[in-house]
Amino acid sequence: MSRFGKGHLDKKGGLSGPGSGRPRAPLPERANLVNYRVVQRDLVYVIGIPVEIAQESILEKYEYFGQYGPIKKIVVNSSVHQQGYQRPTVSAFVTFCKIEDALECIYSLESFTYNNHPIKASLGTSKYCSNFLFGQKCNNQDCMYLHHNGDPKDSFTTEEIQTNSPRFTETTRPTRPPDYNKYPLQNSKETVFPPRRILNIQISDSEDSQPEEEYIEEEDEEEIHEEEEPDRSDFLKDLYRNGFPAVPPLHVDYSVNMSLMQQLNLDRASIRSYLHQK
Repeated sequence: MSRFGKGHLDKKGGLSGPGSGRPRAPLPERANLVNYRVVQRDLVYVIGIPVEIAQESILEKYEYFGQYGPIKKIVVNSSVHQQGYQRPTVSAFVTFCKIEDALECIYSLESFTYNNHPIKASLGTSKYCSNFLFGQKCNNQDCMYLHHNGDPKDSFTTEEIQTNSPRFTETTRPTRPPDYNKYPLQNSKETVFPPRRILNIQISDSEDSQPEEEYIEEEDEEEIHEEEEPDRSDFLKDLYRNGFPAVPPLHVDYSVNMSLMQQLNLDRASIRSYLHQK
């Protein structure tokens, strides 16, 4: 399951490559990496693709793999697989720009059949670049092989891969979340491959979303309290703490030669002035 097929071997069984003067064996500290492949979590390995659609220009369209996210590269394997009277199929490697898009692709293609052809997807693996193994600089800017030590938990020997060891199967074939079908579709566009679902949003009726809601409430609790209006009862207690404000009683004097303001005592201090003093 390497990205572009088998590595080149010379007649003596050692790794070799173009250019004169290159050593025929990797560095001693990297010699064991020759038999290892590393899972690439942005790479999807797909088998069962009918030959009539097995072209990069077709598979990168939105109705096929393009709907799952931006794609770095698609490589269609030239080896054709055919069993009995079934139509021939090929495999392909799809490298996405984001890891989550690769997972969405695998989730969507689970149990999918195209024109009676079961299509299966899993995470792909990559081998180490021969330049890296030899301790030399790789001048190929489009090289998709590894140029650094891979994560041990994602590294597998060729024997583990060929025998489909439980650890390898568990790592390369992630299963859908239990509530996968509850998530909404990405959009209503027509597609050939199963439409992508939006897994990065919260589902209201999902039990798995409840702890997240509680966490958000706890996180914003302090901010919410700060925005609450002050208690009106506390305001009134402060207002009448020292007794009711003394307001002169209203007297109306009907004597002649008094203005209406004087008669109604409108020039007295208002209750607002007492509130401002508190």
